[in-house]
Amino acid sequence: MSKSSNQKPIVLLAAGGTGGHMFPASVLAEQLKAEGYDVHLATDTRGLAYLPQLTQMIHHKLPAATVFNGGVLALPFRLLTLMVSVLSSLYLVQRLKPEVVVGFGGYPSFGPIMAAILLGRRVLVHEQNAVLGRVNRLAASWGASVATSYNQTQKVPAKASERLRRTGNPLRAAVLKAAQNSYTGPSKSGAFELLVFGGSQGASVFSTVLPQAVEKLPKGLQNRLRIVHQVRKVDMQQTLDAYGTLAVHAELREFFSDLPARMRRAHMVVSRGGASTVAELAALGAPSLIVPLPGSLDQDQAVNASELCEMGGALMARQPEFTPEYLAEILTRWMQSPEALNEVSAQASAFGELDAAGRLTRYTQCLASGVPVQIDLPSTGKTKPQQEANHG
Repeated sequence: MSKSSNQKPIVLLAAGGTGGHMFPASVLAEQLKAEGYDVHLATDTRGLAYLPQLTQMIHHKLPAATVFNGGVLALPFRLLTLMVSVLSSLYLVQRLKPEVVVGFGGYPSFGPIMAAILLGRRVLVHEQNAVLGRVNRLAASWGASVATSYNQTQKVPAKASERLRRTGNPLRAAVLKAAQNSYTGPSKSGAFELLVFGGSQGASVFSTVLPQAVEKLPKGLQNRLRIVHQVRKVDMQQTLDAYGTLAVHAELREFFSDLPARMRRAHMVVSRGGASTVAELAALGAPSLIVPLPGSLDQDQAVNASELCEMGGALMARQPEFTPEYLAEILTRWMQSPEALNEVSAQASAFGELDAAGRLTRYTQCLASGVPVQIDLPSTGKTKPQQEANHG
């Protein structure tokens, strides 16, 4: 069935209900719309909460559930929810007839991806982490094309290797703007900007370890520090008191709306290892000490940081190793050696991918047009929307 000549070709995005899934989807949507596509989004109730922060697109609410949480008693209900999600998605995909369905992981993406595969539509899944997630893994096993953020993504089915390209993780506009200015290292005696954040929920361990580590520094290094620290509300008073005792310059907030700009100004960052965080640190060439969230699914945060650290673009400490003594040692070393920081910054920048959104867009366009995949440079040939092209 052909689309009418005045109807835009459709791409359906399917994303889980977290910022790590939704924001890369939003960046892709913005570029696809600029290329002439009509972009729709399928997600669950949690994902819909992000809509005010996303590129405007038509959205569809779907039920979603995971079979891996909630205990045995909840399993039948969760399986039923997954079945309803697939049936609802079959109706949605059949009605929209998208050129491509692009999944960003998370269980809300399960229904649309499975429906698209069953209906013979083209499917592309994007993996933000360095370990292919369960939904994306299943899709790759069933024939979906795969876009990764890392060169060494784990748990990719062998049969999917020919359909895999590294695009990188699409970056927010604020990060790209901040990246227009290069990293500037500290002088050996000037102020040293230290940025500390733990993702959207903060990290209590940072609030405990940071003040204790600063206390162990020589007074001369303490006086140079300018600390910007994201602190959870429950930890705020304790952390304020700890820094106050040290009389060190520190700015504490629960949330920083201008985080990319602060990452740009920082001489050193201490953070968790979420996929978006690692991608942004690399894109900005920001020297960092990454402390992966312990107990995370597939230990993905540790794997996220590994490739960057192997290149010399960051340091990583598992949480049990992240002691005040260890942090004080790292701070002392880097504060006294701007040359080392500049080298770490250069290696991080070499790992970063500023054109991740463009590469993912070109991947999507090639699949939509049925031409060989070319993402390294702007594609040539029929990679623009083809009004008459619609398979199915």
